Order: sequence, then C-alpha cells, then structure tokens
Amino acid sequence: MTNSVVGAYIRRSVGITSTFIRVLIMVDAQREGSQYHFAWKHDGNREYTWNGANGYCSGLGSGWKGVSIETSGESGFINEIVGDAGLPWVWTGGQRKGRDFSWPSGKPFKGLNWSHTGLTGKRQPDNREPGGENCLAILNNFYKDGVKWHDVGCSHQKSIICEKS
Repeated sequence: MTNSVVGAYIRRSVGITSTFIRVLIMVDAQREGSQYHFAWKHDGNREYTWNGANGYCSGLGSGWKGVSIETSGESGFINEIVGDAGLPWVWTGGQRKGRDFSWPSGKPFKGLNWSHTGLTGKRQPDNREPGGENCLAILNNFYKDGVKWHDVGCSHQKSIICEKS
C-alpha cells in the first residue's frame, strides 16, 4: 500500500510588507502523489461552511484545495481517515455544477461512494434541502449507512480534508 502518514512540515514563505514569515504546514498523510492536511488536527476542531472550509485549504498555500476523491482506492483511504478520527462529518472539495458534481482538481467526477439513504430515506444525491444541497460532504454513519457521500447545504458547518497533488 502506498499510504503513509508522514507528519512532515512543508515550509513556505509569505511576504508581508517586506518582511518574510515562515509558515509551517503540517502534511498529515501522503498517497499516490498527493499530500493531505486534516484541518481538525491543526485548527482546534473548528467547523466551517463549505466556502470557509475550502478557503482554509487555499490559505495553506499554492495548490491546496478541498480533497478531490477520484478513485475507489482514494475513497477507501479517505473513509478510513474519517472513521478512525471519529468525525461525524467532513467537507470535500466537491460541488454541484449544473446537474452533476465536480472536483476542484478538474478531473472527472465519478460517484464512487454515494449513500443509499439520507434523512428521507432517498438515495444520494437527493437535493432535499430548500435552497439546494450543492456541496459534497462525507458523513460517518450519520444515517446508519457507514462512511458515505451526501449532498449537503453549503451553509452547514464541518471540518475539511485538504489535498495538494
């Protein structure tokens, strides 16, 4: 298996009025050419709206975005992270574009892990909430369905997994 939790720090310099400050970014795991940062391990377990969470990721520096889950292997890896951390839910970088969803990586979206249920018992994505459920979250057995994908209103509050590929 190519997964490894590395606990490595990435250094980047940030220019602020001609003074440079070194910012350390914790890389919590690496897998198949991607680095992952688990926000809850570094921000005091804060929760964010989808926009706020993805802003947290981009604030880490160039190339950091909400996670794009592009293969079944990566889906299993992320599910294991969420399950082992005991998180009830976490944001991804996935967002509705028209009738489908897309990843911030720009790679094709494949619905690899949609839940078979939700609040009303309908298969996901169900776009149930008034105003739409336009953001993709991973819920940890919230509806007794295991660690699965759900479309969720973007104003909900959750932590996030950030990825740099």
